[in-house]
Amino acid sequence: MIINGNAIAKELEEKLVTELLFSTPKKVCFVVFGGNAATEQFVKMKSRVAERVGILAEIKKYPQIKTTEEAVVLVEKIGGEDYDGIVVQLPLTAGLDTQTILDAIPPLKDIDVLGTVAKESYASGKINRTPPVAQAVFEVLESANIKLKGKKIVIIGKGRLVGEPMQLMFKRMKLPFDIIDSKTTLANKLSLLENADIIVSGVGIPHSIKPEMIKKGAVLIDAGTSEQAGKLVGDIDPACQSRASVITPVPGGIGPITIVSVLRNLL
Repeated sequence: MIINGNAIAKELEEKLVTELLFSTPKKVCFVVFGGNAATEQFVKMKSRVAERVGILAEIKKYPQIKTTEEAVVLVEKIGGEDYDGIVVQLPLTAGLDTQTILDAIPPLKDIDVLGTVAKESYASGKINRTPPVAQAVFEVLESANIKLKGKKIVIIGKGRLVGEPMQLMFKRMKLPFDIIDSKTTLANKLSLLENADIIVSGVGIPHSIKPEMIKKGAVLIDAGTSEQAGKLVGDIDPACQSRASVITPVPGGIGPITIVSVLRNLL
């Protein structure tokens, strides 16, 4: 089964529209330091979805910021304004300390759940605001009626945007999992992959997971994106469709659901 992320995102959008009718008006700010064509595109997509569901979205761009200190001052200033949510678009300009800048977002306005306080609050169960990518993966598993208990789960990558949020969610759900990263030996990596029931990948290495690496019937969640020959592609080779029971495409899989999940965190 190939998951239609756009269809799931549309359903979630419709639900969010209804939920917002019973809420005070919401306002979100997307902050861009530096950036490139891909960054611009992502921010435009997020703001378009926000406007579609009735959330006021503003984009603030600071292409000239050179130091972490300057960026922190700006984020703290924006944090004191009347926004309900603040998103600092990643990646940042080279040389800026990403975590320090993310930590400058007031935790109650951190709808990406990337600041240290927000992550710790989610991990300890103090807040129910799930990291957006993790929420998107959960929505996909729910839509495909995948039961997680007793399954062998493998996360590929430990990155800030995919690997870490997935670890936080599975830990909170008290589900065991294995991690593959750059330190994992090839033999161990292949062993983990061929025995995995569910694989979540977010390393941004084009088509690095091949059909012969996975077992028949595996569930493949592709949250990795990179560019190849001018096209957006995922970590999982599309040829894996022949062996997987469930697979998410790139584009049109996890991405659209993640955007709606960011905005749902305003509630």
